[in-house]
Amino acid sequence: MKTTIPIITLTALLTITSCRQQIEREYIDRDYFDIATSDTVATSILFAVTDEEFLQYGTRVAYVDNLGDTIIPFGKFAYYGTDTLVHYANVLESYSDGTAGRQVGIDRSQNILFDLVMFDKGPEPFNEGLTRVLRDGKMGYANKFGQIVIPCIYDYAKWFDKGVAEVTFDATIFLDADEHRRVESDEWFTIDKRGQKVK
Repeated sequence: MKTTIPIITLTALLTITSCRQQIEREYIDRDYFDIATSDTVATSILFAVTDEEFLQYGTRVAYVDNLGDTIIPFGKFAYYGTDTLVHYANVLESYSDGTAGRQVGIDRSQNILFDLVMFDKGPEPFNEGLTRVLRDGKMGYANKFGQIVIPCIYDYAKWFDKGVAEVTFDATIFLDADEHRRVESDEWFTIDKRGQKVK
């Protein structure tokens, strides 16, 4: 009887850990653009258009102003949910073979601001005025202007709730048996909206 309990415990642990698949992080060495405070006043709204039958996820996209002049031409990006570009747009990078690539945020000059954090098969919405974003595989937070207001230095960052969020410099991300993404860390701590550690 005494040997049965350790064997059952060991079997249960092996079953649980064998159903987990660790997700390897993608570290991208790219130049990102920082939006200056002076660029937070929109000069005009840009509208998404496509030369395909319907404007839908993955179709070729251009952005035009209210006069119909093309500001962001076809060829570089695909549509990813931003119909009107006020300060920045969520788009897919377009590869030379016509396939859609990574999800990124761009400004009206086509500068890449950050990589998008995904939520329910689409770009993450804003929560308490901020959205989580990625730069070189690290997470931080951006505001509605596309400015990085809390640097992308964390292995993982959670949503803000009542003015605070949990973050960590050391996280392991994996898929569980139900294909749900899980994050583990022994070093969570809390920050405020200025990025300051809360005691």
